[in-house]
Amino acid sequence: MIKIGDVFPIAKLTTPKGPVSLDGSAYTVLYFYPKDDTPGCTIEANEFQKLKPKYDAGKIRILGVSVDDAESHAAFCDKFSLAFELVTDKDAALGTELGILRPSGPRHLRVTWVLDSAGKVVLYYPDVVPDNHAQQILDDIAAL
Repeated sequence: MIKIGDVFPIAKLTTPKGPVSLDGSAYTVLYFYPKDDTPGCTIEANEFQKLKPKYDAGKIRILGVSVDDAESHAAFCDKFSLAFELVTDKDAALGTELGILRPSGPRHLRVTWVLDSAGKVVLYYPDVVPDNHAQQILDDIAAL
């Protein structure tokens, strides 16, 4: 599991627009979630969207990551007017490497990493509860 102080393998993430880059962001929030348009995942995404102006003001990029395909992500973004990118781990390779995908039990854990501009993990949240998570991250970044 990637922990605080480690460099995150950001090069393994791509969006429909191409490879993920950390350029221009003071911090990048990578929140891994189980599935588009499910209750907990919708709560979490909507909270990030509600606080997006504060994230933007702090030059904090939000990236949601799941194994859903690009079409599912697009529909989820359209349905809830999400204005941040969702990344597809379509072959589940990164989630498996990170230890957050399992063959049995809960398929995908809800985990968040916050990276600095160099890709180093500065905050780590295992077993995330969706309610108030987006605000918690903002508060914790402000305390860095």
